[in-house]
Amino acid sequence: MILRPLALAGALSSLLASSPASVSAATAESAKAGAGPPPPADADDAEKAKENAPTQPNELDASDPGRQFKHFTAYSSSQTCAADEHALPFNNQIRGVNLGGWMVLEPWITPSLFYQFLGKGEGEVGMDHYSFCEVLGPEEGNRQLRRHWKTWVTKELIKELADSGAVNSLRVPVGDFMFEPYGPYVGCMDGSLDALETVLDWAHSYGLSVLLDVHTQRDSQNGFDNSGMSANFQWTSGLSTYPRDLTTFQHWPIRAANWMGTFDPRAINYMDINHDNIAHSLRVIEKIVDLYQDHPAVQGLEPVNEPWELTPLKLLKKFYWDAYLIMKEKAPYWKFVIHDSFRFTPETWGGFMKGCPDRALDTHIYQAWMDPADRLTFYNNACAQKKQIALMEREFGPVIVGEWSLATNNCVMWLNGFNDDLPGFPRSPCKYIACSEPYMGDEQPGAPVDVGKPVQGPYGTGMSGPSFGICPVDRDWMTERYNRGE
Repeated sequence: MILRPLALAGALSSLLASSPASVSAATAESAKAGAGPPPPADADDAEKAKENAPTQPNELDASDPGRQFKHFTAYSSSQTCAADEHALPFNNQIRGVNLGGWMVLEPWITPSLFYQFLGKGEGEVGMDHYSFCEVLGPEEGNRQLRRHWKTWVTKELIKELADSGAVNSLRVPVGDFMFEPYGPYVGCMDGSLDALETVLDWAHSYGLSVLLDVHTQRDSQNGFDNSGMSANFQWTSGLSTYPRDLTTFQHWPIRAANWMGTFDPRAINYMDINHDNIAHSLRVIEKIVDLYQDHPAVQGLEPVNEPWELTPLKLLKKFYWDAYLIMKEKAPYWKFVIHDSFRFTPETWGGFMKGCPDRALDTHIYQAWMDPADRLTFYNNACAQKKQIALMEREFGPVIVGEWSLATNNCVMWLNGFNDDLPGFPRSPCKYIACSEPYMGDEQPGAPVDVGKPVQGPYGTGMSGPSFGICPVDRDWMTERYNRGE
């Protein structure tokens, strides 16, 4: 099991956690979700969506009386706050891990759960959480997920993390579909809230705080499988008849994120705004707050994970602001963490939510997509990250490195999608080892992987998968030549 580390800015080397299995790396000011239908689309929607460049903080409207909360006053006209009483300063170092792959499936984290789809044809393959439930159906999908929830995160694991002394917090990715199911998630996710409640109770009993991270959004906020849906996706088997019939697909060349609207890949812009999806996301925020506002383990909320860099910035900031007001209305002591949308710059976030208590900016640091280089290059890159974090803390406020890794290549199997890879990756020779044993035992369909078969379809635009029982993993840095001092 792989738990992505979570660390406070400036403490990037403080933790690389492992499990027993393996080591590796509102609409308007009131913003009440569900308080009425979403605003109708207007003729300016497409133009608004184009306003995606870094923006200056809004000016406070003199006619804005502000909205009084328990410890501060919020001004929606400027998306800023005043009169913060500093009831609970955000000055504690967070050292934690992500419970990745638990409530939101990612094939690279739990590959044995997806072995059952190898060699299957169109319409028979689960490549992400959405298609997993779609292909298996609510009954079988839920049966497998219940076993997964009980096996992947256990009380013993939570205790081990707490006993290590290195971890004081958990970032728990959750799906929006857990709180307001739609499509194939209906029935497939039954029991997920009970499982989450159990883990929250365990965390509290061992003195660990929890950040609830809404990892998915309807129609995908980034096109990655970690959003619940690999968008966009297209079967291309009809073009793969020679030299032999193959089941093929493409994702990366047509990737899009349609959470906030319809993305036009030619114009590289959004052509309309999906108010229904945004309203759905805000309702999910309100339901999470209603459910867990009094739970002693919950430290705060991250309303969306990794919205891609083409997300309309003004809309994203409006969503963050509305979600913050919803949260603070009922959970006045919760922390509010916003992802940088892969735009970790003062021009983007400087001055946003200025004066608002309990907010922090989340940035994710991965070197795995860098060009191959020597050790010194990666060390220098890490030092440069520290300088940028210090700058952002001056211009915005507290920064959390919510995900990071020591990996320096893309070799690990299915990192860029089930049976797929990002064009041009991996850029380094990879190491192959015997594929891991299934964490749920041999009862898991399709597991263990068949050692008598080569790489099986369906085939994406890149190649990654088990072959004759061996799987690709990170290359070794500590080589025999290095050990000899060469």
